[in-house]
Amino acid sequence: MGYIEKHLAPGEQVVFRTRLHPVIFAGTAAFAAFVLGAVALIVSRNELAPRTVALLWLAGVLVGPGSLLPLYVRWQTSEFAVTDRRVLVKVGLLSVHTLEVLLPKVEAIGVDQTIGGRLLGYGTLRIVGTGGTVEEFARVARPQALREAVVRQDPRSSAARVR
Repeated sequence: MGYIEKHLAPGEQVVFRTRLHPVIFAGTAAFAAFVLGAVALIVSRNELAPRTVALLWLAGVLVGPGSLLPLYVRWQTSEFAVTDRRVLVKVGLLSVHTLEVLLPKVEAIGVDQTIGGRLLGYGTLRIVGTGGTVEEFARVARPQALREAVVRQDPRSSAARVR
């Protein structure tokens, strides 16, 4: 049971759900490939003792693919949802950032997407609450659909007027 399910009010229904986009892994995956490639080159181009080869591969696996673990935990623990009453966001496991905004208190929802974001379906989600409070979340999957889900819940809201 995730954060969203634990914090639903009685009778509240989730109408849209998303998470961070897997593109968050891109830079770190490239780093991991580089580390493993460097280890492969060192091992193949040098005459090394079997123990040294084993230690190099162990270090390569711990540093390269091991660097993906924190991002995987962040990706798994991120939740973005729109219910029939609120917008709920939770990102992180040890360092947790949460946001709960009632739909009538949402002044605007903005989406910033690069060309890559438009092609792959991710972007920066900006939620503006009453009083001008702004919360931004980068690399959210399907941010346009989340914005549309908020607009569908209350077409008279100020968020519906901001495109």
